[in-house]
Amino acid sequence: MIFPSTIRPAVGQTLISKVSRLYNGTVADVLHELFQNARRAGAKGIHVAVYNLPEGPALSVYDDGRGINDPVKLLTLGDSGWNADILDREDPAGMGVFSLAGRDVRVRSWSPDAGRGWAIHIPADGWEGAVPLAIEPCGIVRGTEFQIQLPPAWEKQLDAALRTAAHFFPLPVHYAGGELPRADFLAGACRIEDWEGCRIGVFHDGTHEATHSHRINFHGVTVPCQLPTLSEIGDPHNWRVRVDIGEAPALQLVLPARKEMVENEALCRLREAAETALYRAVALEASHRLPYKAWARARDLGVDLREAECWLRAWQPNVADTDNRYMGEPVRSGPMIIMAEHEPDVEQALDHALKKQSPLGAVLVHEERGLEGYRWYDALPRLVSCAFVMNRDGVSYRYADDVALPEDFLSGPVDALTAEIVLHPGAVGASQAIVHSLPAEMLACNNAAWSLDEATILFDSSADVQPGALADLIYASLFCDSDDHESDSWDTQSLAFQRQALNLANELLLGEDEALLAQLRAAVFEHVQWLIPAGRSLTVSADRNALSLTLAQAA
Repeated sequence: MIFPSTIRPAVGQTLISKVSRLYNGTVADVLHELFQNARRAGAKGIHVAVYNLPEGPALSVYDDGRGINDPVKLLTLGDSGWNADILDREDPAGMGVFSLAGRDVRVRSWSPDAGRGWAIHIPADGWEGAVPLAIEPCGIVRGTEFQIQLPPAWEKQLDAALRTAAHFFPLPVHYAGGELPRADFLAGACRIEDWEGCRIGVFHDGTHEATHSHRINFHGVTVPCQLPTLSEIGDPHNWRVRVDIGEAPALQLVLPARKEMVENEALCRLREAAETALYRAVALEASHRLPYKAWARARDLGVDLREAECWLRAWQPNVADTDNRYMGEPVRSGPMIIMAEHEPDVEQALDHALKKQSPLGAVLVHEERGLEGYRWYDALPRLVSCAFVMNRDGVSYRYADDVALPEDFLSGPVDALTAEIVLHPGAVGASQAIVHSLPAEMLACNNAAWSLDEATILFDSSADVQPGALADLIYASLFCDSDDHESDSWDTQSLAFQRQALNLANELLLGEDEALLAQLRAAVFEHVQWLIPAGRSLTVSADRNALSLTLAQAA
C-alpha cells in the first residue's frame, strides 16, 4: 500500500445513508429548523396549518421569504446555499432540512433566478440518496412551503411545540386563525448591553435559575449555557444574565441538533462581557453586599464599585441542633465586635454570662468571612477566643473548643466559674489583644459526644441557678436530633431530651428526691389532672405494689 504525500478532511458518501439519525425526529426540532430557514430567507411571517388529505393529516409550514433558488442545494448535506451576507452573519451549516429525514415531505418553493416555482416529493425512504427525485413545476409565486405527513405522536405535541418555537422567535407565526404569542427573551432585565452583535440582559429579580436553564436565545432557539452569576452575602446567585444572539457568527451551536453552545474563544469572551455587565449593573445600585472577592474581580474588569454596605447581623449563640441556627437583626450603626464561631456549648454559656455582665461596650455580630478585605470590616475588633476556667477542691481547670476536662471530672457544682474572652483590635497598628474575665453561672460541656450521658454539667455553687434555666442551657448546648431511619420524629426526640435535661438539672440542683417529685408532678399534670372534673379533687396513694385513688369534693 502506498500512502499519499498529503491528506485533507472529507465527508464520506456513506454519511448520506445515515441522515435519518442526525436528529431526534421530534416536531419541535423540525419547527425550529424550518423557522430558522424562513427567517434567513427574509420572510415577514410564517403560516402553519394542518390539512386533512386523502393520505392522512399533513402539517404545512409556509413562509413568504425569497424561496429556495436551487432545489439541488435543498438536499445537499452541508451546503446551505445561502448568500455571502447570510454566511458572514450566521455561519449556517446546511443541515437543518435533514431534521425531516425519514418523513414523507412535499416541498414547493419559488426560485428567484429561474423566475418560476418548483416542487419535489421526498418519500420517507427517499432521503438516503438511493432513488432520484423528480423536480416538477408548480404555481407558487413566493416563499416556500413544506408539507409533512403528520404522525399521531406529532399531532399530540404540535400545539405545545408551536408555542415554544414561536415564543422568542423574531417573526410572527400564524396558526389556527391567529398569531401565536411572542415575548422578548430579555423581558424583565434591569439593564441591557449590546456586545458584538448580541444583547446581554442583566436580571436582579430574585429568581434563582437552575444550572441547566436556557440562558441563550438564538433567534428563537434557546439553549442552556453556563453563564456568570453574582451572589450577594445571604442571597446566592441573585444577579444573573441572559444573552440574545443577533449577528454573531463566532458564537456557534453544536451541530446538528443545536441544543448547546460550542465551547470556543468567542463564548469565553461572551462570558467575560456578561460578567462585566453584571458588575456595571451593580455599580448603578445605591448599595450592594457583594463578597470582597467579587468586588476585587470587578476592579480587575475595570468596574469601580463602592465597598459593600456596612452592616452585620447581631450575634445569636449557636445551638447544637444545626438545623435551627438563628441569626439576629441587622446592626447598621454603633460599635460592633465580630464574634468568631465557637462550639455551641461555649457560645451558649458565654451568652448567658454576657447577659448578666458585659465588659465589651459594643454589639456582638456574626462574622462574615466573605466580607474580609473590605476596609470597614477589617477594622472591626474581634472576639477571637473564649475559654472557661473553674475551681474545684483548690484545683483550677480549663475548658474550651480545643481543651477538654479530665475524663473523671463529674457534673455538679464548682467553687468558681469564669469566662475568659480574648478581644483582638481590628485596626491596623492597634495594640495587643485584650483579655476580659467575667463570672459565669453554668456550663454544659459536650465533651465532643453530644449526649447527656457523656456531657459534664457544671454550675457555680454560689450562684442562684434555677433548674429551668440550667435545663434550657443543656438543651441548647447538647440536643442534636438523630436522622437514623429508626429514630423518632424531631418533635418526639426534642420533647424527650427536654424532659431528660430538666430531670438532670433538678437532680444536680435539688437532689434525687426533688427531681423524682418533679417528674411525678409533670406526669400527673400531663396525663391525669385534665381528667379531674371541675369542683372535685383527687387523692393518690401509691407504692410499687399498690395504687389507691380517692375522688372527693374540692375543699
